Amino acid sequence: MARHRHPTSQGKLGKAFKKCKFSLLFLMTLLLVLGDKAIAQGDPQGDFNTVDTLWLLITASLVFFMNAGFAMLETGLCRTGNAVNVLAKNLIVFCIAAIAFWLFGFGLMFGDSDNGVIGGFTFFLNLPFPSKVDPYAFPEGFTTLGDSWEGRSFASLFFFQLVFAGTAATIVSGAVAERIKFWAFILFSFVLVGFIYPLVGYWVWGGGWLSAEPIQFRDFAGSTVVHSVGGMAALLGAWLLKPRQDKFGYDPVDDSFSGEEDAEQFKAHNLSLATLGCLILWLGWFGFNGGSTVDLAYVPHIITTTFLAAAAGGAAAVLFSPAVTARKVSLSSIINGILGGLVGITASSAYVNILAAVLIGLISGFLVLMGKNLLEFLKIDDLVGAVPVHLFCGFWGTLAVGIFASTSSSEYQLDNYYRMSQIFYQFLGWSIVVFVVGILSLIAWISIGILLYYLEQGAEKTNRERMKGIGRSYAQDYGLLGDIIDWFQIGRQGIRVSVEMEEQGGDTTVIP
Repeated sequence: MARHRHPTSQGKLGKAFKKCKFSLLFLMTLLLVLGDKAIAQGDPQGDFNTVDTLWLLITASLVFFMNAGFAMLETGLCRTGNAVNVLAKNLIVFCIAAIAFWLFGFGLMFGDSDNGVIGGFTFFLNLPFPSKVDPYAFPEGFTTLGDSWEGRSFASLFFFQLVFAGTAATIVSGAVAERIKFWAFILFSFVLVGFIYPLVGYWVWGGGWLSAEPIQFRDFAGSTVVHSVGGMAALLGAWLLKPRQDKFGYDPVDDSFSGEEDAEQFKAHNLSLATLGCLILWLGWFGFNGGSTVDLAYVPHIITTTFLAAAAGGAAAVLFSPAVTARKVSLSSIINGILGGLVGITASSAYVNILAAVLIGLISGFLVLMGKNLLEFLKIDDLVGAVPVHLFCGFWGTLAVGIFASTSSSEYQLDNYYRMSQIFYQFLGWSIVVFVVGILSLIAWISIGILLYYLEQGAEKTNRERMKGIGRSYAQDYGLLGDIIDWFQIGRQGIRVSVEMEEQGGDTTVIP
């Protein structure tokens, strides 16, 4: 009797990905055909605007699809018992990001303002209906955005910027995986997308002070605004949480590094998923960078520089791994080398030539390896390498704008350009953004931790009883400074799952 073989999970996943890829390509073809028909039937200016808007929607959809890549990457690199928790966080983060950005973030980031520090306070955003008279109607309070993206519909711009904001929050997920409380991650994502990200985003993209003279800080598609913001928030979260149990020999009960690490228990459970996630992200990045141009003539150039920088980043991981890590080349290093190259080219993909793109990618791949070593030395547990990829390569990509950008690119648009001064201004702008994000993220993480700690412990307990859970109290010995240390410790504990929950795979479960 013949035996019937059931397809493996990887086989099902591969078929699903092929169907999804076919559907995405079909959608892109359909939209381009419709746009071509619109060109044949309308006036020239209106037709060009229609194609621009369609392209913006296509690229926004590609960026949204990157969330699947993040989910596959993180799930593939985590331990089996934590897969459900990681998937749940990657699924809910875009829901939270969408609500936060609609309620507060978009208005704060792109609303008209005269102060140069924060955008207009246009909350609970409403979309105007398109009409025959004005198919690209903009609501009041977004004149600057309309002038920067002339001819696009307001709804398409909102969708495009929304998926960027969601990406910044998703970056945090991988660095804090396996030990963050589900509600702590949800609340922090809301604060990040609703308030922190829009503040610094306005400075660079919304007409704020960093983009104006004399600084003229340039970040084409988000090496600083998206990736460094997400990377810095992730670094603060990973540092506050401390390592997973037994990682670097860490004991969360005694809060000490007294033991030895058993590397076997931290092996990735499905590298096929991680590789698939990398490829999805690589594809989505063409939308990330390609959709950021205001001139469609630049799209082929942007996609080419993006692709080659990623390829160079992966190659650098292979070339430099033996020397930097003193180990054989690992698949995770290649994955992160590719992603590092993508992050590095994001700030300058419309500004640089092919050779510069390759150099940016090579150095990005090298920085990923060095960054991983640095975090291990500092005993900061970053499950997927989010900090080296997004923060360190985000810094390099931002600096590379000043080093390699060509004034021949009309996208660059700089007055009174001097290369050395622009390198300094790129460094200054990145430093200011990261410093502000670091301070605000630290306050947000600790405040959320204190809130959750008190809610879970119950209001009937005294402060002294609560302090038993965090070890020694410093208040009596150091006064106000001791109180601050105690609150800091409470906040740290409040965002981390218990040892029991960590062993069980987090605080989310599968409901049959």
